[in-house]
Amino acid sequence: MRDLVPLPLPPLVIYRSAMVLWCGKRTPPDGPPVVDVAWVHSGEPLCVPALAGTQVLIDDIDMIEGQNYDVFRGACSRVLVAPPLVTHEGASLFLSAWWQSGPRMWWADLLRIVDDPAFSPQRPRVVGRRVPAAEVQRLDGQDYRPVPRLRASVW
Repeated sequence: MRDLVPLPLPPLVIYRSAMVLWCGKRTPPDGPPVVDVAWVHSGEPLCVPALAGTQVLIDDIDMIEGQNYDVFRGACSRVLVAPPLVTHEGASLFLSAWWQSGPRMWWADLLRIVDDPAFSPQRPRVVGRRVPAAEVQRLDGQDYRPVPRLRASVW
């Protein structure tokens, strides 16, 4: 049985002055490496948040200090998946785990990307927050099956 751990976010990079998730890397036999990047899109016209993405040349992204890019070293073909999106208090967040404390109390571990230039330019942070699961709204089109269900004794 595999160990259950919260789902991580792929590393962050800068693409066209926006902070995005670096989700994949491919090295075609006849060209430079390309990367898959993704970001949260408002989901117009229904305003349902969703993950949007594109493929770009690796030279078009900028690394961010403090991010771990080891998974993409060398000429690999690797794809990382971002956790599914939920909303909480009007914000779009990533759901990294459900966990249970006691017989009926469920919590949600949420991740949000904080990009505060006043705090540290070009150094965004991923901030985790644990909230009661009943306060989290699931979104249509998101696959929540990979989100681990943890018990308080595991933590």
